[in-house]
Amino acid sequence: MEYSIHNQSSRSDMHPFDSVLSAMHLESSLFVRLRAHAPWAMSFDSGGQARLVVIAKGQCWFTHVGHPPVVAQEGDCLIIKQGVLGILGDAPDRVAVPCWQIADHVTGETVSFGGGGEACEFFSTLFSFDHAAGEPLSALLPDVVHVSMPASDAGRMVSVLEQIGAEEAQASLGGSYVVGRLLDVLFIQAIRTWASSEGNLPEGWLAGLTHRQLSQTLHRIHADLVQPWTLEQLARDAGMSRSTFAALFKSVIGVPPLTYIATWRIYRAKLILAAGQSIATAAEQTGYGSDIALSRAFKAATGESPGQWRRKRRTAGPAGRGLEHASAHAGQPGDGRAADGVVPAPTETGPVRGSPASADFA
Repeated sequence: MEYSIHNQSSRSDMHPFDSVLSAMHLESSLFVRLRAHAPWAMSFDSGGQARLVVIAKGQCWFTHVGHPPVVAQEGDCLIIKQGVLGILGDAPDRVAVPCWQIADHVTGETVSFGGGGEACEFFSTLFSFDHAAGEPLSALLPDVVHVSMPASDAGRMVSVLEQIGAEEAQASLGGSYVVGRLLDVLFIQAIRTWASSEGNLPEGWLAGLTHRQLSQTLHRIHADLVQPWTLEQLARDAGMSRSTFAALFKSVIGVPPLTYIATWRIYRAKLILAAGQSIATAAEQTGYGSDIALSRAFKAATGESPGQWRRKRRTAGPAGRGLEHASAHAGQPGDGRAADGVVPAPTETGPVRGSPASADFA
């Protein structure tokens, strides 16, 4: 999916989290409300899409390979990355029926199944979003995000889900746009609650954005990635010594300051290329002095040239979108490496050095 670089994601005054989310373009492909009566169990493989499950009434067990079963209670939310094999049931040891046998191609309707026992009602929707745009967030999330919502938030989540169901069922004018924005609300609220829960947020950029001593520094970096930042300048702006700032930054974010900047520049370049802009434009808007300089840094970061990356993305089409298993360092769009000192606005002969690995978003 191509999108305009002149949208909100390109605005330097946006909060970095808002910017990432704006560029992701969440889309729903299947929405269903299920009413399960014990005994019951439903297995699923989200395939190339992620899944959002919200428990509206009762409780159930969620199981996936390699992890102990967990109880999802009324108001709880599960964000499940693509490719995860999972089972929902009234008990963790039930024989499961594939979800496609229960609710295949059903959108905006309520489906009842199971036995005659206690009921559990839940909403399930498949969603996808832009692979490249979502790299920074995907790298932070585990395969399954289990969010226990406060009662007030849970009620709002259910109300939004009911509205999504109505839009899906009615196929009204502008319905797909409305559903997309409502999915934004659900996704943001779930991530917000998960991130604010003690012990959930790993090291990385979101941790830095909520850190008392680093938040303003990160906002300045994201507002002006073209700036030839130096460690001395960043430390001075933060009111710390060079060594103290570098140590704190790495302990909270997970990588050195200049590595962080280098990897976000490559992330920004991906968005610009995905919007159909030229390599030269991407170089100019990410602080590189020429398309040659960007190409060198881009290949060091991803293992392929900007042109190769863009062609692969176009070939992948819809399959290239989704919430995937992250292989990158948590907290960065990629696991970058950069020399300490100056992160220059690179020239043809002076790109940022390094060999960061591209983040796999899925």
